[in-house]
Parts: sequence; C-alpha cells; structure tokens
Amino acid sequence: MNIIELVLDEENNEIGIEAISVVENPAIEEDFIALSNDIIELKEADKEKKLLVGALLIPNKPIYRRSGDDEYYVFFSKDTVLKASQMYLMNGNQSKATLEHAHDINGLTLVESWIV
Repeated sequence: MNIIELVLDEENNEIGIEAISVVENPAIEEDFIALSNDIIELKEADKEKKLLVGALLIPNKPIYRRSGDDEYYVFFSKDTVLKASQMYLMNGNQSKATLEHAHDINGLTLVESWIV
C-alpha cells in the first residue's frame, strides 16, 4: 500500500488546519482520515474547568485513507506538524472548532498547544 507524506506550502498560501474537530469515533472510513483508537484519544481532563486534552497531529504516524477503491496511508513529518501548529495559531484559528467535521462549535477555544 502506498504511503504519502503530506506537506504544507506556505509560499502557495496553504491554509493548513482551519479548525479542530471533536469526534466521537476517530476512525471514519469514508474518504476521511481514519485515526486508530489505540493512540491518544481526546479526553476530558478537568470536568469542572471544562478542559479537553488530546493529540491533534502525531508526527510520522501512518494514517489510513480510502478514496473509492484506492487505499493508502498518509503521514505528517515533525516539521510539517510544527508548521501546521504555527500556521493554525498565526491565522487566529484558536476558536474555530467543529463537531464530527460537520457542525461548527461555539465556545470551544484552544488555550494551550504543545509540540512533544
């Protein structure tokens, strides 16, 4: 199966990540990125403070994709993950979030970001 590296090209006005999506099942297999359940999942870290914690991108992690009959893996390098994180913040997207990649969520804001 092919493995394709995804990159961001700032010179061609790539947008990068526009919103963070909260999903119930991270393994969507219909022309979407399918993330494995055995990796870090989104967790409610503090119910009183209403904090969610989870990985957004994992460097060099093969991510299964399917487009029609084509099946392949994609991955992001450490440099691309860093660039995507920086572009997300520089573009002011901290308060842009969706539910299940389809419905806008109001009141959800990224307040901390780590590159580990």
